[in-house]
Amino acid sequence: MNYRNRAGSFALAFPAIGAHLHEQGAGLLAWALLALQFLVYPHLVYWHARSSADPKRVELRAVLLDGGLFGMWVAALGFPLWITVLLLLSVSISHTSFHGVRGLPRALGVIAAGVALGIAAAGWHPALHTGWLATALCIVCLSAYLLIVAEGAYARAIDLHRTREQLRQGEQALQAANQRLRRQLDDIRTLESRLREQADRDPLTGVYNRRYFDAAMARELANCRRERLPLGLLLIDIDHFKQVNDTHGHQAGDAVLDRLAQLLREHARAADVICRYGGEEFLLLLPGIPQAAAVVRAEALREAFSRLRVAFDGAQVSATLSIGVACAAPDGAESPAQLLRHADQALYRAKAAGRNRVVAHLLEAAALAHGPRR
Repeated sequence: MNYRNRAGSFALAFPAIGAHLHEQGAGLLAWALLALQFLVYPHLVYWHARSSADPKRVELRAVLLDGGLFGMWVAALGFPLWITVLLLLSVSISHTSFHGVRGLPRALGVIAAGVALGIAAAGWHPALHTGWLATALCIVCLSAYLLIVAEGAYARAIDLHRTREQLRQGEQALQAANQRLRRQLDDIRTLESRLREQADRDPLTGVYNRRYFDAAMARELANCRRERLPLGLLLIDIDHFKQVNDTHGHQAGDAVLDRLAQLLREHARAADVICRYGGEEFLLLLPGIPQAAAVVRAEALREAFSRLRVAFDGAQVSATLSIGVACAAPDGAESPAQLLRHADQALYRAKAAGRNRVVAHLLEAAALAHGPRR
């Protein structure tokens, strides 16, 4: 842009100053210097700046050199009014374009230095008058230069506006991409949560599976010890479940399992943990429940299930439960495996005693069996 401005404005100034030289009857040397300054010099400066490792620094120096050379021309020509206005104003505009208003003192300084060199070289011979042709050409040149600078400012403003618009659009696109990414991350987190939930659930009954129960039992046992509360455990088994499958089919057996899971959910508290232990066995973890209360809960479940009739394929399927009860004391040292083994031992005794009953671990024989009187 500076090359265009300098080359264009210098070319316009050439005929204006040339008209003044013609009026003054200048010699060949003055014409040669004029051509070198206003027709050759701009291209040399541009070539030097392009080939430099730091074009901006070279161009700033060239602007200072312009001011000094113009000051020399003004002094050498005797300060003709319109040529002086043309050259000094163009230097001031160039410095202001690069440095703002604070560039004016620098422009005046280099002009003054050029004037001093011009006076030293050509002497002091003021000649303020310019002929009508030189005056007209100076006015045309100055007007054209101002238009060139204005057009450059307009072009920069358009480029700046275009760049800002591109940045705005890029920012909007980036925000949209971030929103899409955020939604995708939310979808991924939701999917991960669902997958974790599915991994912890029994696909048939919807209750927790053994994998989840192992972690939950260790966690609840630690919590109960910390809060000095008991932890009850029911191990529940459907009596003669194989006969249900053999008589009515496996789909009927699945319906019975699902109905038992539903019954457990209906009788469970929010803190209780229901798990399908495997096959026809279920576990019910009862935080804060002592063994006596756990036996009462187990007996209520046994009685409720014995009254159920599961309709399947025109038949009414029924079954009974055997339940083993174990409890970890608040100050006990039972591990999860030991507590589960105690419940399993109680369940074995319930089955050995005739099934359809609740048996608690380590109770007196008279209190072990709870079931229908035979």
